[in-house]
Amino acid sequence: MIEEKLKEVYGIDKYGKNVPEWAEKIKYEFVDEVMQDKLREAKIWINELYKVFEELQERLKVKGMLFSREMKSFLDDPRRHLVKKLFIYYHDLIRGKLSVDDFIVKGKQAIVSSFNSNMRSIYQSWGLASIVLLLAEKGNYELIYPEHGYLDFDRSGKQKSGTIPPNIVVGNVVTSFSFFLEAPRPITWEDGGDLEKVWKFYSLVRPDMLIYEGTEINIVDPQGDIPIKRPDYIVEYKELPNWWKRWRYLKDYKPLDGNEWRARWLKGLYEGFAEILGVEAKDLPSFSEGKSKRIKEYKVIELYEAIYKPRKGGVVISRVPVEDEIKREIINDNVTLIDDVGFNQGRLEILIEKMTKGIKSTYDLKELAYKFAMSKKEEFIEWMRSQGLY
Repeated sequence: MIEEKLKEVYGIDKYGKNVPEWAEKIKYEFVDEVMQDKLREAKIWINELYKVFEELQERLKVKGMLFSREMKSFLDDPRRHLVKKLFIYYHDLIRGKLSVDDFIVKGKQAIVSSFNSNMRSIYQSWGLASIVLLLAEKGNYELIYPEHGYLDFDRSGKQKSGTIPPNIVVGNVVTSFSFFLEAPRPITWEDGGDLEKVWKFYSLVRPDMLIYEGTEINIVDPQGDIPIKRPDYIVEYKELPNWWKRWRYLKDYKPLDGNEWRARWLKGLYEGFAEILGVEAKDLPSFSEGKSKRIKEYKVIELYEAIYKPRKGGVVISRVPVEDEIKREIINDNVTLIDDVGFNQGRLEILIEKMTKGIKSTYDLKELAYKFAMSKKEEFIEWMRSQGLY
């Protein structure tokens, strides 16, 4: 029983400096007991993700894939990654600063939260990669951005320049599509005046993915009703079984000025140090918090649709089959549901058809001829020479 082994570890080193190897192994046993078959499931999902990446490398000639440090660690070794999440709690257990019962509660929360977050990121990345692959297969789309040829599935740090760039842009001679995972996120600011301008980014709910027709390198639009350009599609990925039975908790954010932001940050810093030192944090400021509300998970797409007003509508991609009653609640003129997707790319062809419908009839023949000439530049010049035009 893992609880008995944790009792053996409790308080074995007051300073947590000399931890025996047998004690370190217990962290792995704890992860195994909590997660059980879920680690095997994670490896299956990871294999599916890399499978579509291999197809993309062959089809689009991409050089590789970029992930956040968190996700890369999970993809390399899910079990080891979850063990890392126990480090601080386990160290406190060894020092006798955290009881066995508290460690079990906090440790379980940490690894389950990390597991669910990474599995969600895997499914989102698989979905985006599959959409890009289908566009390449069905419409000869090629990678336009990033120019370095690495598909970028990381969103962190992208807004430091005050812009929100895409993760991926693909295009053919007729049109292009820009994909933004988990955008918009807050952009950089320096003082209270800047914070007022970008506050909408903090208070705005964030869809899983935005799709724009055309090449959009920066979607920031601070003058609009929402701080980004109006998207063509909003996509929500649902990877969990019975996801429609879950609740989403949303918080109302009141605007902050730069001074309150800094004061809140310092308060958190003091509280963190106090916890580490085992003392009580005193004389700290108090702040009023926004109210929270909850809505059913399947109603979130309606909320996003109302806020972002996508030109072509919202799309829900569900890994599992959805109950007929819930389908009727979700599907309308503006929202499409694609369920029972699993890891079957063919199920996503519905979205590809929706995205590319009507595009062939809207192109400009002269523009198309120019693009073709530029793609065959040497041959075009040779032809012009033969006509006495060059």
